[in-house]
Amino acid sequence: MQSGEPIIYVAGNPDNGPLESYDPESGTYVGAIPAFLAQFAADCGYDVRYYEPGREDRRAGLAENLQVDLISGCVGEERYANTAGERLVLFTAGQDGEEEAYFLCFTETAPEDFRDALRDYAAGRSQAWWTGAVLEAAAAAPARTVPAAAVAGAAVAVAVLLAALVVLLRRLRRERRRARARSMTDPETGLGTAAALEDAYGRVMRDQSRLFYHLVYIHLDLDHVGYLGGQEQARAFLHRGAQVLQQRAGGADVAVCAEWGGLAVLHRAGSDADAEAWASAVAAEIRDADFAGGALQRADVTAGVCPLGDEHRTLDQALFHARQCALTAGREGKDCRRCGTEQCLHCQERWQLLSDFDRGLERDEFELYIQFFVDAHSYRAVGGEALSRWNHPRRGRLNPDRFIPLLEQEGRIGRLDFRGLELTCTFLEKLARQGVENFFLSCNFSRGTFAREDFAARVAEVVERRDFPRKLLILEITESAQLSRQEAEQMLRSIVAVRKLGVRVIFDDFGMGFSSFHDLQEYPMDGLKLDKDLVDHMETERGRILLQGLVQTGHRLGMTVLAEGVEEDWQIEALRELGCDVLQGFRFSVPLPAAEAEKRIFEALRQPPDDGEGEQNGGA
Repeated sequence: MQSGEPIIYVAGNPDNGPLESYDPESGTYVGAIPAFLAQFAADCGYDVRYYEPGREDRRAGLAENLQVDLISGCVGEERYANTAGERLVLFTAGQDGEEEAYFLCFTETAPEDFRDALRDYAAGRSQAWWTGAVLEAAAAAPARTVPAAAVAGAAVAVAVLLAALVVLLRRLRRERRRARARSMTDPETGLGTAAALEDAYGRVMRDQSRLFYHLVYIHLDLDHVGYLGGQEQARAFLHRGAQVLQQRAGGADVAVCAEWGGLAVLHRAGSDADAEAWASAVAAEIRDADFAGGALQRADVTAGVCPLGDEHRTLDQALFHARQCALTAGREGKDCRRCGTEQCLHCQERWQLLSDFDRGLERDEFELYIQFFVDAHSYRAVGGEALSRWNHPRRGRLNPDRFIPLLEQEGRIGRLDFRGLELTCTFLEKLARQGVENFFLSCNFSRGTFAREDFAARVAEVVERRDFPRKLLILEITESAQLSRQEAEQMLRSIVAVRKLGVRVIFDDFGMGFSSFHDLQEYPMDGLKLDKDLVDHMETERGRILLQGLVQTGHRLGMTVLAEGVEEDWQIEALRELGCDVLQGFRFSVPLPAAEAEKRIFEALRQPPDDGEGEQNGGA
């Protein structure tokens, strides 16, 4: 889209495929209607955007609050507030005397010129065109098949097509209902699933009884329990939490397993204080168990309470706030924390950041910064680490610690990881065009992203669009949540696959958190980066012995050993004596904007080579 085009916001229907449905892989809506609106936007000069796409149907709330210009994916007699009853029927279809309209709704904020343009554009689409578009969308959906009668009918006549379309839509609705029924119970815990919570939440928020309901989130630190006692202990701990929640939940409550390590319950209570007391008791009872050798800490089980009350929060918002309160309770050494207190203002700020994330990616607000690596003996820059800075339009330039942990907690880090890969490969290609072929660049990926089935294919797709020596790209596997057995196996496959591309892979923050000698045994790696905490403790005898063991082990396995967080001269000398290969830290370079880093790299090329005892400034 060119700048200056009028922006139109649309509220989508997440569950009406093949007309329109939410696709979690692309993070937006797909189907016949999105394709129609995209073509309208291209042909008529509008910037049509779906507003905060997601699995939850938010059309009613968005229409009532006048946050969008268009309500999409409407069927039959659907009605929405603030639409003035103005509908744009796209097509009708019927069979056996039954006919339904499929339409869009303009809200009161929709510009008049946009309404006229869309009406005229839709008038040029016939019933037969829409039938073909819907059938094409259904055929493109990977989990669905188009009835042979529908495809055959497409070649016969419009009347047959329309009948086939109705059959198809009804069949797909039945299939969705059956799949949804199967998805209501979590096989691991016996609790409900996220789908069951969505259904219950929708019912509660439409009723005055919401004044008595609270969304309670129980955080189980399965990563810590698994780290201490193994995956089976972590799984048993999850079962323990589910059992306690089932016993404690009242008849009007809905308890679910919201995610791995996260239990949630729509809890009916007489007051906020009652809900907080109930949640604290649940957390304490779950913790009162002999797991991980009796080493459970208060932060291993904490609760967050989000009152629903009169606020029309979406489920995503309520879950976010309850989860954030549970995590904050752990940091504060408490059993429970309730949303809405004065101390909870940062929670709302974090929600706003998360809400701004997708828009930030679309508008290229995330910028590439580079911090140099230097050779441990010559101190010349031999590579760099790609880092992100968020140039937020209202909050200014944000450092990674403001948004990376948040994205990891909310399962959104993968999109930023791949955005970083795009920028990294573009930078390497630019260097290669200028004759720089000995400067490597690393970019970070969380373990969860590495464990995705499509990880290697997506990396290959990005890399193969760029022309640079593949050995100069390094993927750093960062510390994040511990993986399940299946995820660990997939991460191994991903590592093997990307190394076959010629790309190198190293462990970031090695020696702390979940990284261990077990990782060195399980995963074929090209190098490891020693955690800053290890570097900081080299002055102790125990710290130096541990670091020396890691360096020697890495070298004997044929790995390059890097050290991060180098800030003092004594650290430099100690790391050189231990045999560390590459150093990184503020002693040599602060993170620089990509343009400034590029300038220094080219300046370094024009300098004569050192005699091996260069200045401690990175040489670039």
